[in-house]
Amino acid sequence: MVELARNPLVELPERRDGIVFCYHVVDGRNERLIGWDAVETAMIAGRGFVWLHLDLSVRRAREWIAQAPAIPEDLRAELGSSDVRTRLESYQGTLFGVFTDMQYDIDPDLTEISTVRIFGSDQLVVSARRHPSRSMDRLRRALHEGKALRGPADLISTMLAHLAETVESAVVELIDSLDDIEDRLLEGRRGSAREDLGAIRRFAVRLHRHLALKRRAVFQVCARPPAFFAEEDAVDLREAIEQLGAVVDDLVSAQERAKLLYEEMAAQQAEVANRNLLILSVLTAVFLPMTLVTGIFGMNVAGLPGLVAPHAFWWTMLLMAIVGVLSFLGLRRLNIF
Repeated sequence: MVELARNPLVELPERRDGIVFCYHVVDGRNERLIGWDAVETAMIAGRGFVWLHLDLSVRRAREWIAQAPAIPEDLRAELGSSDVRTRLESYQGTLFGVFTDMQYDIDPDLTEISTVRIFGSDQLVVSARRHPSRSMDRLRRALHEGKALRGPADLISTMLAHLAETVESAVVELIDSLDDIEDRLLEGRRGSAREDLGAIRRFAVRLHRHLALKRRAVFQVCARPPAFFAEEDAVDLREAIEQLGAVVDDLVSAQERAKLLYEEMAAQQAEVANRNLLILSVLTAVFLPMTLVTGIFGMNVAGLPGLVAPHAFWWTMLLMAIVGVLSFLGLRRLNIF
């Protein structure tokens, strides 16, 4: 049963009710809750706080959000909606945010972006998603292994830190792909490099857009944090911002590098096209006088030299060769190639 609990992709019994996992954190101890009855009991007890991670693709989870008295009415629709605009804001002493994360899959694909919606108060933290989330799974594993949390604000700050680490892994993977493409370009093995580089640039643009929005939103919350954020929590939040900022800087550098590689690839392709065009032009210039000779001797009119000569064909071929060589030497003398 422990091994099943470690795998976020295994359909545990509670997942049928829309609960991916739930923890009741009291005095630094993380108690795993299973089922809605256990969740309601922990919330009524009023000790510590509850972290509830929901699957929005399940109707029961959306219904619970729509009726949850602990969530302000104005935020219920936002928490259960499919809006992917990244933001983090305070509302009536609570916190609401929409964050971009990487999807968790059996065959990890760092280019797939997921959205996690978060609500936080002094006694409840709700995170919700439609696709498995890498950052939430990493945090779940940490709690399962006994990570101590001071409170809900510490949990939210830790979420941002895990998010930064997950996105950093995606950026590192992106940079490694750029290294591979650069090596292929230097070795002249373009192949599918153009398509690969295009996919990398599109992903980098999407990721940078989400992270830039998130960074500004977190700065706004730092200026006016909710009441349940202590000074230590605010410090952790600022550290998470700095970590995200470093990831954004690396991503911007990767974008610039991808742009330069794209320009280098275009320059190489233009060079190849120009070289091929030059070869065709030289061949045309060399064979044009030879074609003139064959055209003249192919008119088949009276008085044409060599009509009855037994070796006229070979003399004509020799003349064509001489004309071709002279044309080639003339082009070389003019530094055409």
